[in-house]
Amino acid sequence: MDQIFATLTASRPDLKPIPGTTPLTPLAAVLPPLTYYLALILLPPFPDQPNQKLISIFRSVLALIAGSLFFRLPLEYHVPFSVGLTYQLALVGLYGGCRVLDAFFISPYLFGHIPRRVKYHQEPRSETPGAWRNRALSNSYFNLHFLQPRKVAVTETATTDEGLPESWKDRASWALELELAMRGAGFTWTSADVRHTKRTWTPTAWDRVHSILLHVLPVLSASLAIIRFIYVRDLKEEGGLSLPFDGLSFPKQMLLTAALGGFLMTAFSLGHSMFAIILAPLKPHPLSYFPPLYTTRIWDLTSVRSFWSYGWHRLFSRLFLVYGVWPGEWIERKITGKSADEAADVGKVLGGFVSSAFVHSFAAYTVVGGTVGDALGEAEFFAGCGVAVVAEEIVKRSMLRLRRRHKHNANEDKANCSERWYDGVVGRVWWISVLLYNGRHFARGWVKAGLVREMAGA
Repeated sequence: MDQIFATLTASRPDLKPIPGTTPLTPLAAVLPPLTYYLALILLPPFPDQPNQKLISIFRSVLALIAGSLFFRLPLEYHVPFSVGLTYQLALVGLYGGCRVLDAFFISPYLFGHIPRRVKYHQEPRSETPGAWRNRALSNSYFNLHFLQPRKVAVTETATTDEGLPESWKDRASWALELELAMRGAGFTWTSADVRHTKRTWTPTAWDRVHSILLHVLPVLSASLAIIRFIYVRDLKEEGGLSLPFDGLSFPKQMLLTAALGGFLMTAFSLGHSMFAIILAPLKPHPLSYFPPLYTTRIWDLTSVRSFWSYGWHRLFSRLFLVYGVWPGEWIERKITGKSADEAADVGKVLGGFVSSAFVHSFAAYTVVGGTVGDALGEAEFFAGCGVAVVAEEIVKRSMLRLRRRHKHNANEDKANCSERWYDGVVGRVWWISVLLYNGRHFARGWVKAGLVREMAGA
């Protein structure tokens, strides 16, 4: 026991936390989510309650305390035995604090909205064996993860509860479900990326195990092997420190970046599937509902935008929507004079990526000794992706107009004249090149912070 305690309290030599922070304590870790949970219980209105105003004030005080505790986490504490967990602590603190402000102040007071439960109903539908391969279901969970056994074809519909919970028991359940629903799944906070189609498949626990064994673990293992190989061969320095990322040849920079991306995708998938398996016995309770984390196969993506819309997890989508997309759209409309009914795509895209850049750069800031300059790699990566999305949309629209203007013949319809056989190839080369080239900024920061060394087991 003493040895375990010593391991948990000993600092890694390459951990560079914000100066003045102290090791995270159990009380400091538990208080923010617990206070947030107690405040959520009081969030739905109390009908015909004479002390409604007093309850509202008490709830707001609890929410402010919870938000400040979340924001305080990465500024006051670090995890001494792990660079990665210290990085995650910053994400949890920033995400949790922003979530509290959204739930208790932004949504209720600016939009008059308190999240309501959404119940998903799945009706079995007939599907002949193998037919799913050749239909619009190619983006399903099963095709994505190479699964074959025990799949159940369903048509999924959703209904929203008319009211909000009133009894203490229902409030306690509602609050727990909402606190655990990062993507808003099961509530009217759900973003569009969670459910793209009503025609889907219900994965069983065995399907998820199959997915882990045949898809996740092989890719995860290969990614870690590449990371360790490059670190030990080219980045490891005597004394346990890491050499600069820029000392690698360009091909090795790209390979390390790809391995880090593969690790992140499969690590998220593994965690998602494990929680889904553990909570599967609770079905049909909402806590057992785990919609697909990734909704499109990597090789079906043909643009940077499609990658971030369908190929990535988007666990922080609500945060980026509230603090990035909406402000970005508002700014574009103010600058251009667009009405509220007109699309503000540039502001939407850039706002989302700017907010993501801030969140991830702040997390990096907490593991590079509080040095702003060393934490800008993430910001450069997401800024580059935002610019790439805007640029590709401009090129796409220009090419469509050009092709429609120069149709091969008068009988060629608009759909056919706007597509070319090579579009998919060009699109795939484009988005992979953008992510790998820009991703080097991300990888550079992770090498500098010691994250790559920790992942390599050094």
